[in-house]
Amino acid sequence: MQRKNLSGLVVSLILIAGITMYFAPSALPSILQVSASSHTISLVANYPNWNNSNPQISVTQGDTVTISLSRTDAYTHQFLVDFDNDGAGDTGDCGTTDQCSGLFTTAPPPVGPFTVNSNPATYTYYCTVHSLYMKGNFVVQSATATPDFGVTSNPTSLTISQGASGTTAVTLNSLNGFAGTVNLSATVSPSGPQASLNPASISLSTGGSGSSTLTVSTSSSGYYSTPVAQGSYTVNVVASSGSQSHSTSVMLTVGSTSSPTGNSSLPVVPIVGGIIGAIVVVGVAVFLLRRKS
Repeated sequence: MQRKNLSGLVVSLILIAGITMYFAPSALPSILQVSASSHTISLVANYPNWNNSNPQISVTQGDTVTISLSRTDAYTHQFLVDFDNDGAGDTGDCGTTDQCSGLFTTAPPPVGPFTVNSNPATYTYYCTVHSLYMKGNFVVQSATATPDFGVTSNPTSLTISQGASGTTAVTLNSLNGFAGTVNLSATVSPSGPQASLNPASISLSTGGSGSSTLTVSTSSSGYYSTPVAQGSYTVNVVASSGSQSHSTSVMLTVGSTSSPTGNSSLPVVPIVGGIIGAIVVVGVAVFLLRRKS
């Protein structure tokens, strides 16, 4: 009798434990679902750029991305993100490794949505038809990376005549959730041309971007100052925030400026003044000689 009662007690405990686990699953530890962000990126084809500046696109590994495409010029385009780094000429892996649109002259269907599974790195996006010009950085960030920022310049080279100036855009992008103020400075090597940035500091919000105008001048001041020499220079722009610092370079070529036909390159006012002064001196000398005689 006691053995039957013990068997019944064991069965009852097993039933109670099963019912408890069935109706109270929350008592067990659960694994939280990891959800990545979704982004829709709009790119407008306007030769020779996407969005007038070939902007950097920054996403995080695991994100879901949709790319909306359109154009405002008269050319045919095709969009491609080159995740296997084999160049814009290989469209055979579109839809498997790379992400691409078809050739389009009007707004095509969006590319994606697709999940960014590639390793954290900097890839390139292109227009396959104009790949030398219409291309930009497609940055895949690590989900656990330290907040940071990137800096780029566009264009990356300038050709300026002596006595003139030129500009390029310096763009900052928030990476991995960075937010803060980034200070900009510019130096020219070898010395000669003058470089300035406006504004000299930019406040970035998380996931945001900002730009500054870099102006390079080859003008000389004063009548007798030495003009900036012709040749090649490098303008180095440094972006810093706290202990973080990144840079971008702009190649500068200074060319000659020819003077208008019939005009001397020497300043007119000092020359005229010198001639008048000489005439006055000669006149005074003649006058004194005549008085003595």
